Amino acid sequence: MTFPIKRLLVIALTSALMGGCAPSSYQVKTPAPSNAGYEKTATNDFSPLQLVDMRSDKKTFSYGILPAELKLNKAPLAPVDFLQEHTDKELAARGINPSAVAAPLKVDVLKLAMRNHRTNAYTPFITFTMLSADVHTPEGIKRVGVFVKRGKVPVWSFDEIIEPTLNEPLSLLVKEFAAKVNALVYQQQISDADVKALIAKTKASNDYLDVYQLGFGNNKTAVPFLKELLKSDEEYVRLAAISSLGILDAEEELETLKGVFSTADNWSDKAMAVKAIADLNLEDGNRFIRDVQSSFKDSKEKDWGNMLIGLYL
Repeated sequence: MTFPIKRLLVIALTSALMGGCAPSSYQVKTPAPSNAGYEKTATNDFSPLQLVDMRSDKKTFSYGILPAELKLNKAPLAPVDFLQEHTDKELAARGINPSAVAAPLKVDVLKLAMRNHRTNAYTPFITFTMLSADVHTPEGIKRVGVFVKRGKVPVWSFDEIIEPTLNEPLSLLVKEFAAKVNALVYQQQISDADVKALIAKTKASNDYLDVYQLGFGNNKTAVPFLKELLKSDEEYVRLAAISSLGILDAEEELETLKGVFSTADNWSDKAMAVKAIADLNLEDGNRFIRDVQSSFKDSKEKDWGNMLIGLYL
């Protein structure tokens, strides 16, 4: 057998092992809005969101090592329309209902994508769900980024990856984007009582989705508890806590987040620390991120790291 033929066989075998019985498309579901509303205010002139598709590649949303077209109600997922519709629903569930007379709040969607990766049949199917957007606020244009990494090793079928690596990241994408738009423009928050209730619930269940809700609530009384969770043995609880410090714009925790990056022994923790520091958008923090970016050595680390940092800088 000649070398070229051997090489082709190796490539074919590797592709088969990575793909297994992976389908070419997946049916996803719509995210359920959050339960806790923001505290009532006298403001009634909330501007309606107006998402503008400014992506350089409008044809591609889901891509990567494996073919993974996403479908909603059996039709191809329209990502910007999906984000618009479900962000509106998330904000409405929080109590933010746009005024019919207020000028639209323009948001330029620069990147919106879900990239997948898998090394072989024995490693997790991983997705990176990403958003980069410019929000046109009264104070000027503000950059917003979202980055969610999820992984799952399918045991019996690829149906097992749909909820943890597709549905859940889409839900977190919507909720984090809505939370950041609220913090920038609407400036509403959940009550201190809601924060205490979420903390009690998290202590009882250790549910990382409740940790995210502390970040999405725009109430900084959650920060001390989130700092406690940075040492959690549960990876997703820890990642949610790191991310939430950035979502809450906890500028006073910049050094804490630098410490998380410096002491973390895995890529995911380091990535979430970089994301949270980027959310703070401080001069010192951005300088730290650029130093991190210039230090990338491993090809995969460099690829994934640049993908994340590029959402912000």
